[in-house]
Amino acid sequence: MLNQSKKDDETAGFVITAFFEDIITRTIQYMQAGYPIHFVGPSGVGKTSLALYIAKQFNRPVTIIRGHHELSNKDLLGQYNGISRKEVIDNYIHSVYKSQQEIRPLWVHGQLVEAVKNGHIVIYDEFSRSRPDANNIFLSLLEEKVLPIYGKGKESFIQCHPDFSIIFTSNPDEYAGTYHTQDALLDRLITISLDYCDTETEIEILHQKTGLTHQEAKEVVRLVSNLRSNGKGFCPSLRSSLMIATIAKKGNIPITYENKKYQALCLDVLTRPVKQILPEHSRSTVQELILQEMRGKGEHL
Repeated sequence: MLNQSKKDDETAGFVITAFFEDIITRTIQYMQAGYPIHFVGPSGVGKTSLALYIAKQFNRPVTIIRGHHELSNKDLLGQYNGISRKEVIDNYIHSVYKSQQEIRPLWVHGQLVEAVKNGHIVIYDEFSRSRPDANNIFLSLLEEKVLPIYGKGKESFIQCHPDFSIIFTSNPDEYAGTYHTQDALLDRLITISLDYCDTETEIEILHQKTGLTHQEAKEVVRLVSNLRSNGKGFCPSLRSSLMIATIAKKGNIPITYENKKYQALCLDVLTRPVKQILPEHSRSTVQELILQEMRGKGEHL
């Protein structure tokens, strides 16, 4: 049953706009039908925030797993770690002393076990940063609805709770630090591609999350989106816009080119991501490009 109370803690600050409404509606519909979801898109488009917002609509516990190259089956399923000691002392007869010890290896459950048993919604964030062999367990979990357990004696699998759901998020394959995902796993997911939101949505997000006026937010978005167009459209991301807007608002920095503090703020936030999409240019050239865009006289390189 979905949680329809709209403004409930503003869903961890997620801003709902027309841009996201259709994606949210479709995703909830697919999950109610029992299908796992995969949000793929560049860094900073709001994949994780969107996944959290959707998960919270179901009134069920949420488990978050962060993908990384050292993640293993032991982290997801569990492992023996230490021992459990039990001692019974029988001194009922004063002249007779009996002691019995029982030592057992201690099994520690992994991140996925409780979620599968109790019907949580799992958000597997940046799952393509984990090695493919660590993700193989999801094949049987999504297809046969069982979670295999390795190395725990007689218990070889856990039956999946009927309410269990999962949302995967990932960056495109060309991002550094990602692994190519098995086709067998992708075939079991409904993949929804997320790109940067439109200008009006980005302005509204800045306005609602930072308190800037729409006109101030519009100027920040204009600067960042124009710089973004110099590369593959990956960066600077919405995160950069939010950094500038938040600091300017809290520091009472006027959002105008003439203000030296605003110039310094934009250069500090934007130089690295713009240099990332224009690696052939020097730092000083990149900073001049940023200043040109701030003046409204940008030249695409």
